Amino acid sequence: MTTTASTTKSPRPIRIAAVAGLALPALLLGAPLAAADTGGAGTVRPCSASDFKLVENGRGAAAGTMHVDFALVRTSDGDGPCRVPGSVDVRWVTTLGGEQVGSWATQRDEPGEPFVVDEADVAEFTLFHANTGNYDPDECEPTKVGGIEYFVGDDTEGSYAGMGPNQYVCANTDIHGTSLSAVTPSAYN
Repeated sequence: MTTTASTTKSPRPIRIAAVAGLALPALLLGAPLAAADTGGAGTVRPCSASDFKLVENGRGAAAGTMHVDFALVRTSDGDGPCRVPGSVDVRWVTTLGGEQVGSWATQRDEPGEPFVVDEADVAEFTLFHANTGNYDPDECEPTKVGGIEYFVGDDTEGSYAGMGPNQYVCANTDIHGTSLSAVTPSAYN
């Protein structure tokens, strides 16, 4: 009689111990907990830009540099979780489907560790862009742009995000005026 009760409850403690056994080494190595929860980030398909909607969370400026905080919101498309590489690639473009202007954004610090996002989860990063007025106009070649194109993982096609009117970028590809933070999981997941 009590044997039935303990038999139905015993798989749960074993499962909890097994999950804890996977999570503890991951935490000790500094791996994101989400990767441990899904059996390892390497077993989940890589994300692409089409898995996300890019949302501007805020914008500010200081010392001649604009910073824009972005949220990468994982769309609910029925494809399940995917793995974010910890960085994105960004370039300025004239318009949706338009030409690239200037150099690619550089990574400001070390890229983040890969992590897993499920549908409706959010990842975050910040774009930093130096004002074209910080440079000699003849060297910079200020050019009006419409927005950015961002790439996640091994994307060959990015997604476009408008950046508002009167945005200028140095067309000279030797000037690296745009940089990016690491991509991290949002604290609000």
